[in-house]
Amino acid sequence: MTSTIKHYSDHAQHYFSLYNSVDAESVHAQWHTFLENCTPTNALDVGAGSGRDARWLASKGWQVVAAEPASHLLELAKKDTSPNITWCNASLPNLSSLPCTSDNFDLILLSAVWMHLPEGERPQAIKRLAELLSATGRIYISLRFGPNDEARPMYPVSYAELEKLASENGLDARNLDPVPSKDGLKRANVEWVTVELMPKGRE
Repeated sequence: MTSTIKHYSDHAQHYFSLYNSVDAESVHAQWHTFLENCTPTNALDVGAGSGRDARWLASKGWQVVAAEPASHLLELAKKDTSPNITWCNASLPNLSSLPCTSDNFDLILLSAVWMHLPEGERPQAIKRLAELLSATGRIYISLRFGPNDEARPMYPVSYAELEKLASENGLDARNLDPVPSKDGLKRANVEWVTVELMPKGRE
């Protein structure tokens, strides 16, 4: 993912403005029920980008660790912050530089991240996310369906692949978008599917 991270860092202002132009509440409408029915605790935003989602969760009372490996984008995001957010430079598949603020997270979010991970790195990524998830927590991953971008490589994704990886790591998967959602940036050739992962046996 090195070239992708460099691209986001080199074009940080563009992506900062672009991602902040879309409202987090509408992007993540598929899992509002989870937010409405739980007490805010610890959350992890992987690939936090402009910090839009981290700030949104923080405003709802969550203590958020926001992990973003594109250094210039991270610096922009940190300028508009909250006392509830801890920023760090960390990336999948290992997330090895997370601060020691929590052993487990009740909410882990990967918004527009999964397609950047090559297939060979995905098993380790899910293993690591499963280790970080609490016994009652949820992971929300958005899957992007659309053309590749050579400047920031994107690899094919599928619900079936993610479901299999989840099962191998003690997680159940649920497709929250049987009919893919339209793109929030109004790109006609891009659609999204949100997948919820949770420890097996949880409802």
